Amino acid sequence: MPVELIVRFVVTIIIFIIIIIILSKFRAKNSQTKADDSLEVMKRRLENEEITEEDFKEAKRRRGK
Repeated sequence: MPVELIVRFVVTIIIFIIIIIILSKFRAKNSQTKADDSLEVMKRRLENEEITEEDFKEAKRRRGK
């Protein structure tokens, strides 16, 4: 019976680690998409002359691009 308990514990830990890895990759992907989307919005606003070139450059600099 103790061997069965150890196997269950190890399997539970492995499943928990897999879930954490999947969630971290999903979160990283979503955060990158948001940054790209906001830059796209700024590009459209620049094209529509809603913001100036300086505003666009400042927004781009803040995002590290």
